[in-house]
Amino acid sequence: MSGPPARSFVVDGSVGSGTLGGPDGWASLRALDAGALDPALRARLAEEWSRDALFEHASVGSFDRFSLHLLAVAAPPSLIEDAHQAAIDEILHARLCFALASAYAGEPLGPGRLPLEGDVLGRLDLPSIAAAAVTEGCVGETLASLEAATALERATVPAVREALQQIADDEARHAELAWRFVRWALDLGDPDARVAVERAFREALDAQRPPLPEEDPLVEGLAAHGRLSLRQKRLSFDEGLVEVVAPAARALLG
Repeated sequence: MSGPPARSFVVDGSVGSGTLGGPDGWASLRALDAGALDPALRARLAEEWSRDALFEHASVGSFDRFSLHLLAVAAPPSLIEDAHQAAIDEILHARLCFALASAYAGEPLGPGRLPLEGDVLGRLDLPSIAAAAVTEGCVGETLASLEAATALERATVPAVREALQQIADDEARHAELAWRFVRWALDLGDPDARVAVERAFREALDAQRPPLPEEDPLVEGLAAHGRLSLRQKRLSFDEGLVEVVAPAARALLG
């Protein structure tokens, strides 16, 4: 979802998301009629849903990479199967977001090529893979599912609510997959993997965050169309870290 992407497609330390390009079927799902909206609000909605669409599109590649990581550490078939299903989920998420972005933009939008230059696979040792799962899944996808659920509560447009319901449900399953994998990795008894997992959680929970932003003047209009303001995103992020991620990490690590 918006803000930091849930499962980031990180290559050589940078988050990749591609750029807008030809639609090629990505915006073919039913969306809504946005013609009567205020132009400023409509432009913001097109921009924000386009950004999410590109991140969802990149998440397909991230889960494909996660599947290879699971194979590299001899993970059980249930985890590999669920990772592949998650990649398929992300294709639907991208299509839903592109459909909404296209409706607000007034033209069909889709992704261009996804940059794959650099060290796409990354390190293939268990500690590195487990740490990445903490950052991208246990933290990122958990917070993304909470953000989507919060946006769903405030949205009033039926097509937006339908998309957010799908995304929130799927992201919750994706987060659960990450927690299951990290639990499996810890159960192997590799002390280096445990240190890497503890460090990843500590870095996420202790990271310095900027001051709380002022409220957006378009907050109500954005909320009706499934978008949280920067202030709302930050509040959801902070609450999720404290009330969900931190206690779950403590339980995981004993």
